[in-house]
Amino acid sequence: MNCTPKVGQQNQQKGCSFIMTKYSVEERITAIRAVEVGESIASVAKQYQIDRRVLERSVKLYEEHGEEGLRSHAYNWTAAQKYSVLEYMHENGLSCWETGIHFRISGTATVGQWEKRYLEKGIMGLEDKKKGRKPRTPKPKLPKTREEELLDRIQYLEAENEYLKKLNALVAEREKRERGIE
Repeated sequence: MNCTPKVGQQNQQKGCSFIMTKYSVEERITAIRAVEVGESIASVAKQYQIDRRVLERSVKLYEEHGEEGLRSHAYNWTAAQKYSVLEYMHENGLSCWETGIHFRISGTATVGQWEKRYLEKGIMGLEDKKKGRKPRTPKPKLPKTREEELLDRIQYLEAENEYLKKLNALVAEREKRERGIE
């Protein structure tokens, strides 16, 4: 991953930091207005300490969707919707980046990931991936034989017997101490 840290922050991991540092909508609008006035994206990005690529994307989102394009984006795409997005991209000769802006899809690589999964696995590759660990399914217990049931019962009774012996010994010891005190 080739990323650039927000100006003023040190790179914590060697070789990578994070592009999508959160910039407030107001910060981005102020920077966009400076670009609209005629300043270059590179100089505005440097002046407002916003990553150039984030500013470029913000400018395009603003041009296509206005302030609302900077405030929210779509989530939870179904496989059919993802396929429609990919179809639109190919029919109109758009890049993944341009398609993401057109449909207000967060993340600059999301459409590219959809396309890669579609090419590898077809429409099934566009289905939502299950996240997190798989639920642990307990192994079914085989019914115990009569002999195993009796052995378990014997172990339980022996443990109970040991417990009662220790309890009686402790009670007897306490009574002995109490008699000795009186």
